[in-house]
Amino acid sequence: MTKHPPNRRGINFEVGAQLEARDRLKNWYPAHIEEIDYEEGKVLIHFKRWNHRYDEWFCWDSPYLRPLEKIQLRKEGLHEEEGCAVSSKYRALVCVPV
Repeated sequence: MTKHPPNRRGINFEVGAQLEARDRLKNWYPAHIEEIDYEEGKVLIHFKRWNHRYDEWFCWDSPYLRPLEKIQLRKEGLHEEEGCAVSSKYRALVCVPV
C-alpha cells in the first residue's frame, strides 16, 4: 500500500519541486526534490549548489522542510506584515490572501 504525501502549504510533493531544507548542521538551504519514495513516505532532497553526495532523505512531514517563499521574500527585501509584504526596495505594499 502506498502512502500519500501530506497537504503542506507551499510545498508540492513532486520531483523537481523547489523548497528549503535544513541540513545536519542546522543550516537552511534552497533545495529541490530529487526522488519520492511513496512506500516509506520520504523524499530525497538535493541542496542547490552542493554535490549530490550531500543529498539526504527526509520524511515528507519533517519540520526540516519548508516552502521556499520565505527565502524569496528575504532576497527581494520584503517583510511579511499581517498578510502583506512590504518592499523596502520599491517602498510598495503587496498584499496576498492568507
